[in-house]
This record gives sequence, structure tokens and C-alpha cells, in this order.
Amino acid sequence: MSRALLLALLALTACEPSPLVALPETTTRVAAPQSQNEGQQELTMHIFADRDECAGAVDPKDVDLCMPYVDRATGQVRVAFQIRVDGEKWAIPLPEDGIEIFHKKHEVKAGGLKDFSVVPHDPQRSPQLFVLLIDGSGSMAIVDDASGRTRMDKLKAALLDPDVVDAFFPTGTSTAVVPLTFAGAGQPTPLGGKWLVTNRKEYRQLIRDTLQVGAGYTYLYNAVDFGTSTLLEMPEIKAAIDNKKMQPTLIVLTDGFNDQTSDETCGANAPLLQTLLKKLDNVRKGETVSITARPVVYTVGLGVKAWRNLELPQDTDVKPHDLCRALADERIDGDVENRGVDNAALGWIARTGGGASYVKRDAEGLAEAFKAAAATRYGWFEVRYKVDPYYLRRTFETKVRLTTLFRTDATIQFSPSGWFDAPPGVVADDGWARPPVFRASLGLVMPALALFVTLGYLPSAWFNVKRALFGRMVRRRRK
Repeated sequence: MSRALLLALLALTACEPSPLVALPETTTRVAAPQSQNEGQQELTMHIFADRDECAGAVDPKDVDLCMPYVDRATGQVRVAFQIRVDGEKWAIPLPEDGIEIFHKKHEVKAGGLKDFSVVPHDPQRSPQLFVLLIDGSGSMAIVDDASGRTRMDKLKAALLDPDVVDAFFPTGTSTAVVPLTFAGAGQPTPLGGKWLVTNRKEYRQLIRDTLQVGAGYTYLYNAVDFGTSTLLEMPEIKAAIDNKKMQPTLIVLTDGFNDQTSDETCGANAPLLQTLLKKLDNVRKGETVSITARPVVYTVGLGVKAWRNLELPQDTDVKPHDLCRALADERIDGDVENRGVDNAALGWIARTGGGASYVKRDAEGLAEAFKAAAATRYGWFEVRYKVDPYYLRRTFETKVRLTTLFRTDATIQFSPSGWFDAPPGVVADDGWARPPVFRASLGLVMPALALFVTLGYLPSAWFNVKRALFGRMVRRRRK
């Protein structure tokens, strides 16, 4: 009965017919969510807006978290979404920097006056093929800290970290590792001649006994090109992708710049990188390969960032000054490379490859980057964000955009009641509000509904009072 009363009040607050649907136990309505993607027809982001749909898609205890929610008291908004391929759920990893939020077409910035949080749900492990592309050039033999360990020593320690091994070989699903090193002009070579490693013991032995520093320059771009094209067509690798449904995840590690000759300048890398990015973009948008089999590329730099406060252009049109700033005409070998790791190129490659980029100085940091690249995947996500409560008084649109893996987004329109606020949410320990129990909503609804009913009866009541008082006096005078 109480729910029926609430629905009646919501009907009263609607001034005109509308396709908007009321969110249960709130004074807010939403329009049907809209999804959009760029060239990936089978991939969609789906925002949940229906309780029955949530009940069939998430754990029963999480249905309330699946539903959209607006708390005007704290200025908080929540939406939940799922990535789907051909209409079926597709579990993905998702760092917070892989999501952009827009409120009324204005981006919500994390850590500023506005803030947001991404909360993953339904953790899953899915089949993956981890391709390790490891820089084996001579600079990996450098000792650059007080520990006395070479850069290769740090890398080996990170790759043998128990948590990293667990991430590469999780229980409950089939995965494999392709360990490759690159140095010089030739194609990357497998450790110990082994292209496909399917168990922890063999992986540890290969890393411990055969991963060594080689000779030659750093043909980074060639290695990425090989790992996202030729490698994936090799019979053994292709069988793992096609028959075992393993999605290829490339993890590229280097300690410097793409460097092919002793006199090569930094700016000379711009056309080479642009060619690589266009190839990578074509590989990831090709229509002949299933979207779940397309490679995802993560990059890891060992050292410090060569370029601070870096903002890359949004396209793949690489200009020398974007890649090298004022050092475009300077030599890489023995000069620009002394600044650190080329985080500009690594960032560009990872963004085009749908992954993320990391720069770390020690074994512990490298291990964290490897674990992030091999992260657990999730079936659906909450996005919670905060704005000034003033901006929640009228109809607004929320857009959620995925910027890693593939580019896709979805929007949902909220229409809060212009007459009533729902009771303020209950703020949990994490600082985010939850909807109040229905009894609290009823405490607001019942007095308001009583007021409407009272106002509805006042005209007739006043007529009866006048009739009772004045009508009788009129009849007496006539007599």
C-alpha cells in the first residue's frame, strides 16, 4: 500500500506526460539510457536503469547499488554499467584513469572540486595470453642506484614476485605467457626458445635462468609491431587465441627510448611512432577479428619520466615537438636518453593499444605495474561522482566514457522532482550516500500526500460551511 501511495505522489508531481520512468522509492525519474561507440559495432556500454534487469544481472544483495541514484543533500550521483559484446556481458579490467565522467557535458575531474570513484563488482578471471616484450638492450646492464643491482636484476625480481606469478597464472582459468626479449634489428626472441609457457614452474625457470642482457640498440617500435601482428598469426599462438579463447595482453617494458642508430635524433622517432600507432589502431579496429581476440597493450618504463607534466594530443598524428618538446634535434644515444624513459611514446602506444602506461624505478613498483596489467576483470561497475548540489535541482545528463580497451560511452538523463526532495541518503564509512530505507521516504511522502488530499477537499468543505451558516440565515429573512 505504501509503495502505491509513493507512486501516486510521483504522478502528482509530473506536470506533463513524459517517457521518463520513476526510480523506485525516490522523487527522481530517468530516461532510457543511450549507448554509443566508435567503430566497434558489437561493443556497447550499458547503463542499468531497471530494477528487474538489475535483479537478473547482479548479485541480489547488490541490486540497490545497480540502480541509478541521486542524493541532492550531498551532491552525489551514482550509475552502474556493464560492457557487452553482441549483447552478452564481457568482463574487463578498469583502472579509474580508464573512465571519464561528464555532468551536463562538463567533465568531472577526480581530486578537484569535483570528484568521482569507480567501484568494480563481480570479480572474474578470464582466459588471457600474456605477451611479455622485454627490452634486452645493453642499457639494461646499468647499475643506477645504491643497491648494486642492475636494471635487469630489478626486472627479474619483479617478474618472479609471487603476486605477479599468481596474476599471470591464476587458478580457475587457463592462461599462458609468451616471454620475449628484443634488442637490435631482428625480431624479438623467446626465452629458452619457448614460445608458449603454460605453467608456473617453467615460467620461473625461464625468467631466472635465461633472461639476460643482450647487445644492440632498442628497437622498441619494431617489437610492438611484431607482438601485435606477426606473433599473433603464429600457429601455436593463434591456436591459444582461437581454440582456448585467450585474449592477448601485451606488456612492453623498456628503460629508455626507441633508438636504432648512434646518431638518431629524438625527432626522427615521430614518423616511426606515427606509423606504429596507425598499424596498432587498424589491428584493434579491424572487422575480421573478434573484439575479444584483439590485443591490448600495456607499457612499463623502468626509471624516471623523461617528460614532466605531459599532455599528449588525442589523435595519432605525431609531431616532433609533441614527442620531444624542445629536444627534437638532439641525439638520443648518450644525450636525450639520459633524461629517463620516453613516457611520451609509451603513453601514446598504451592509449592507442587500449591499455595503460606506467613508469617505475624499483622492483616493487614494476611488480605493481605487472599486476595492474594482469588485473582481475569485473562483470559490472559503479560510477559515483560529486558535484555542487545546486546542479542536481533540474534535469541533467550523465555520460560515462570508457577510454581503455576500446572507446565507448553511454548516457542517462535524470529528472529530479521540482517540488520535493527525497529524504537525504545515509552516508556510509566510505563517504558515499546510500538510499534511505523506504520507511524514511514514507515519512516525507505521507505528510505531503495528506497535504494534497487536504487541499483537494478544502473548496467543497468551505462551500458546505458557507451553506450551513449563511444559507440558513437567508431562508429566515425570506420568511
